[in-house]
Amino acid sequence: MATAFAGTLSKKLQGVQVVDVSKPEAPAYVESLTSTAFQSGTWESLKINPERQLLAGVAGGPIEGLGFIDIYDISGDCTHPRLLNGLAGSLTVPANFIGHEGNFSPDGNTYWSTSSAGGTITAIDISKPASPRIVYIGNSLLPNHGFSFNADGTRMYLTSAAPAGVIILDVSDIQNRKPLPIIKPVGQIFWQDGNISQHTIPVFYQGKPRLIVVDEFGTGATRILDLSDETKPTILSKIRLQIQQPAHVDLRQKDLGNNGLFGYEAHYCSVDRTNDPQALACGYFQSGVRVFDIRNPLQPKEIAYYNPPAQTGKTAVLPGSEHAGSPAGYGPSVSDVQNLGLGVPTELGLGPDLSADWCSSPPEFRGNQLWVTCQDNGFMVLQFERGVYPFQ
Repeated sequence: MATAFAGTLSKKLQGVQVVDVSKPEAPAYVESLTSTAFQSGTWESLKINPERQLLAGVAGGPIEGLGFIDIYDISGDCTHPRLLNGLAGSLTVPANFIGHEGNFSPDGNTYWSTSSAGGTITAIDISKPASPRIVYIGNSLLPNHGFSFNADGTRMYLTSAAPAGVIILDVSDIQNRKPLPIIKPVGQIFWQDGNISQHTIPVFYQGKPRLIVVDEFGTGATRILDLSDETKPTILSKIRLQIQQPAHVDLRQKDLGNNGLFGYEAHYCSVDRTNDPQALACGYFQSGVRVFDIRNPLQPKEIAYYNPPAQTGKTAVLPGSEHAGSPAGYGPSVSDVQNLGLGVPTELGLGPDLSADWCSSPPEFRGNQLWVTCQDNGFMVLQFERGVYPFQ
């Protein structure tokens, strides 16, 4: 789990934290990974590739970062990842363009980075992890965000931040290492009832391709798309909480109060399996962790939720939380401001009131448990009540 760039001056633990969960009832901190990109804040780029047992992320900085990617081997003792592209100690060299989001190709030979507002797309060859090299830099022509791939890595399902939606790209030239690679558009779909689409999850129902897409702003939904015709994706269903419905806009505005930039939308979701998925778990800003029965993609329904405890009054002791750091979740934390000797007291209202947490990580299904990370409460192991999930 990573901590925020905000709070770098005052965080007790820098970079990416390794937590041992071999005893789920008593997770234990092991060490911090403070190589160049990890130290600067990996934002939404910190990912694992199971195929090659690699952990990687790019420098995200306060919102976007420039230049660096760090690659670790977790094939041995995963509680002590081994930096593969370090020069001297934890120093790494530039091998990326602008980074905000990131992910591996399925085979783990390419790490891709996108840059949110900048719209850039960078493909990095990591077939030799000790010597990553850029093989493609392009632009989606729209502000982009998170993404995923089909099984053979030839299609990228890229979210668009503005307008909200999905762009399907043919990236086979990069996957096949053509000498002069070109990314070709295949299909796209946009919508107005949401804003800043966050990421995608490809799944199959009885062999038919579907795509789950999450919006993080604008009372946006979590949508299930039909990709039977990838040139013309269509929306099958939407998942919205009651507080996201138009009828409750006044209550929503009043209820959010002084709790930061984000509302009640989801950020990252995950499925229990990609073939005929049964459950979808989502981490929400302000709405905790929600779990949905998606066995029927046309009629998803909520089956479980968890709201982590409020951390009101603890802003100054949570410098590693982007939520506690500032109303927008960006910039210096309260602790950083005070450590610089600027004399800004916490009671002036710098930062949200922390009456609700930001659960911005993708929940991980582990049997009858969910492993989650929320900004203010940190890492948590949640267990379903008996009979709720797994389904009998």
